[in-house]
Amino acid sequence: MSFFYLFLSGISYSLAFAPYDYKFLIIISFITLFYVLDGISTKKNRVLYLFLFSIIFHLFGISWISHSLTTFGSMAYISSFTVTLIVIIIVSLPYALVGLFYKKIYKYNFINLMFIAAIFIVAEYIKSFIFGGFPWLLVGYSQNESVFNFIYPIFGNYAVGYLIILFSGIIYKAIRSKSISYLTMSFFFVFIYFFAQPAHLNEDNIDQSNSIAITIYQPNIYPNDAYKKINHSKIIARYNQILQDNRSSNLVIFPETILPIVFDKKNSLFDKFQSLTSDSNALVTGLFTKDNKHYYNSMVLFSNSIDYYDKRKLVPFGEYTPWYDLLIGLSKVLEIPLSNLYHGKDNKKELSIGNVNILPMICFESAFPRLIDSRSENEIIINISNDSWFGKTLAPYQHLQINQIRALEFNRYILRATNTGISAVIDNKGRLIDHIENDTVGTINAQIPIAMSLSFYSQYGDIFILMLIFLSLTLRGFNRISDHYE
Repeated sequence: MSFFYLFLSGISYSLAFAPYDYKFLIIISFITLFYVLDGISTKKNRVLYLFLFSIIFHLFGISWISHSLTTFGSMAYISSFTVTLIVIIIVSLPYALVGLFYKKIYKYNFINLMFIAAIFIVAEYIKSFIFGGFPWLLVGYSQNESVFNFIYPIFGNYAVGYLIILFSGIIYKAIRSKSISYLTMSFFFVFIYFFAQPAHLNEDNIDQSNSIAITIYQPNIYPNDAYKKINHSKIIARYNQILQDNRSSNLVIFPETILPIVFDKKNSLFDKFQSLTSDSNALVTGLFTKDNKHYYNSMVLFSNSIDYYDKRKLVPFGEYTPWYDLLIGLSKVLEIPLSNLYHGKDNKKELSIGNVNILPMICFESAFPRLIDSRSENEIIINISNDSWFGKTLAPYQHLQINQIRALEFNRYILRATNTGISAVIDNKGRLIDHIENDTVGTINAQIPIAMSLSFYSQYGDIFILMLIFLSLTLRGFNRISDHYE
């Protein structure tokens, strides 16, 4: 029976995220998980159950990896499932750490609740760094457009995750212990959670007169079409036509890797890009670039000059491993060694149009807030991505949600262009101003304000949650010492 409840807990966790967005289910998930763990007597079984819990919600939430491998990677279903399961096991391992230190919630005090929340967030940190990091389905990502909207720009996503786990523990302890103090805290939290209006929290005045006109184009081109050379001239003609039709825009944005060929200034395919752009009518697009030694996945800015940003956080097992060379026949038809892309440098040259700084994020990089260097009040974040690899799965919706969290954290508009969806304009409160649905051709035209204050989080990052984790661990240590002497 305990495994049945564990399964329900894992499914509830996954349903809290996009596109389902049953946000309160993540609290139900943790309450159920605590109930299961409190019924287990041995540390070994608690470790096992935490590991299984993580595998369940990852299996449900990131099964789209297998879709990519079978649809575009020429892998058999069994092979793709095996590879996906290996990835899931790797990213699930850090959660077993919680089982090593878990103490029954209904028996211990508030310090124990803080400690359990801290250990969960430590596990998320580890998942965000191990093997390059895979910070997907983090607890805090589920709570955009909720009462926590005012927390993100101050303390960030991990702090929201900590609070969700802590309040889940408080509610569970209130149910088990019938304590008046915990029941009161639970009632107060639930009331605020359901009745506070995030749309009115942390509002500020934005100078609408200081803005730029932008165009985002979603071509709805899947890899099977983009990798056929016979289609390249036709594809570029489509992009050129969009540029021509939107000469009034200050900035036009195309998706990541619009063609699987290396950009060359002498290449006739891109002649129009250069002739149709200037400092007042710029273009941002994704292209492969090359220096003397290495290939890069780059964001290229066309204006009076051409500037580059090279992707720094490459997709594990996809962009910098021999995965394609060993397992996937796709690499044989590419003109560049996709599996051997090189990391961009941290001391990157800044991209800008006029007095507006561009904070670039290519695809997977949007999951890593530490890559965003927000330092001035005139900034926009641009995310170009190629989610076409994942088709009509959960991935495009989850990726969009992560971008909404970044917009909240940094108090910045995010302009998102993808090949097949979901492209969007996200305001500094994480709201979708406009978007193009998945598997659709479309264009977004908008006037975007650019002058906004720096958020607390953009200046100090995760320092608050790190201090809170340190405090939680320290208090737990003192508690253990006190119990020992007593």
